[in-house]
Amino acid sequence: MKRLEQLPEITEKALGGLTAGQHLKLRIEKAAMKPQPQRRRVSAWVPALSCALVLTIALGIGIPALNAPPPENLITTQAAGQSGVNNEIALLDLNRNNVNIRQRIADAGENSLWASGDSGNFPLIGVNGKYYRMLTVPQSVSGSLLGKSLGSVAEFTTEPALSGTDVILSNAASYGSTVYAINGMGGTLVAAEVNGTTRVFQRVSFNGSAIRGSEDLSDTLQIAGHIVSMELTGTGSVTDSAACEALFATLADCASYESSGSLSGKQTLLITLDNGLAVQLNVKNDKLSACGTWSCPEFFEEFEAAVN
Repeated sequence: MKRLEQLPEITEKALGGLTAGQHLKLRIEKAAMKPQPQRRRVSAWVPALSCALVLTIALGIGIPALNAPPPENLITTQAAGQSGVNNEIALLDLNRNNVNIRQRIADAGENSLWASGDSGNFPLIGVNGKYYRMLTVPQSVSGSLLGKSLGSVAEFTTEPALSGTDVILSNAASYGSTVYAINGMGGTLVAAEVNGTTRVFQRVSFNGSAIRGSEDLSDTLQIAGHIVSMELTGTGSVTDSAACEALFATLADCASYESSGSLSGKQTLLITLDNGLAVQLNVKNDKLSACGTWSCPEFFEEFEAAVN
């Protein structure tokens, strides 16, 4: 009750002496008529500009990434199985009958003694790394000329270049055929049966193999003391046996070994022997070849002098 009695006093203090009247009304109306400060509004173009900037940056980063080439594989892979193989034959699956290595056969003219083959390789016999080429003459050698047996053909092959050198092999004489030396000829000539007749073979180069070890020309042509005549294509013939022996001595002493290859051409040196057989060397310029290629200008000078 006391507080209610003091209400007028409390109100007076709270109103600070304000008295309702015409003057207070004017103050209130004047204050209401004053312009109020407006709240700052964000313009509508600011968010739009921000979105456009973000989109531009995203496109600048994303488009080059889309156009970039795909990364290459570090490891190339291939599916297993038959896909893509077609009819190809793997190299490791090839056997000797799948491979045909052809050696160029020297062309020694129409009168050549060298026999030729149909498969690209000439008819030959290999005796432990020494090779012998079949001659066209004689068609059959007499049994009286056959010397000791060198062994029998242990390997018959159409590709002798693929075979080893520690075997007796042939692409002409059948498997099991006996290979004979020729009496008095050392390692120059051998013989074996081919298609029912005994044929003669002369020592030659083959597949990069010619002389062995310290051999020289006379080791591959052991014919000294058996020469009857010599004929050089395009130059002439020497039929005096003594003169022929002298010419061969010059050849044996002066010939210089050049390579294991063979010469090609139409000029030949034909040497007839006292047993009725003959041997042949291919000739080109001042060089001769049978088992290896040899250079000997001295021989050709003496041969021309002997013919004249």
